[in-house]
Amino acid sequence: MVHSHLLRMFLCLISIELVLVGTAAAEWKAANNQVAAAAKDAEIAAVLEAVNRIDNALIADDRAAFARLLAPDLVVNNPQNSISIPGATAHRDAAGLISYSRYVRSIEYAGKLGDMVLLMGDEMVVPKGSAPMAGKEVRRRFTDVWKIASGHWVLVARQATIVAP
Repeated sequence: MVHSHLLRMFLCLISIELVLVGTAAAEWKAANNQVAAAAKDAEIAAVLEAVNRIDNALIADDRAAFARLLAPDLVVNNPQNSISIPGATAHRDAAGLISYSRYVRSIEYAGKLGDMVLLMGDEMVVPKGSAPMAGKEVRRRFTDVWKIASGHWVLVARQATIVAP
């Protein structure tokens, strides 16, 4: 309970700072010592770098960079409470439905799952343009699964659920 309250206060302070600065931002933070320790593993560190690239691509509306980080067979349980089958996420992005002015992740778990890396946690996003809920701060719980394909890490599965305010 106390941890949850502190996490919410921390995310709120980050949100206030970003609003005052007025810049688009994408970042992740380790929510606990386990994640900070896990981030020292070379594979997990490489995935966290890929997270920075994919989130910044969404901020910059860099559709090509975003698409390069998606596995061709990516499946997403998306925040609109539907399943995006392989190819659908790239199509949603191309249509401007996945676009943010801010993307802040608090990673609560980072670990290996065989030859894949699993990330889980909380994220605050501000959609923009024609994306659903544009201009509103949206809190979500997420699970991402990453794997190596053609020599680089790609997102192969994702779940993102909006947390009611």
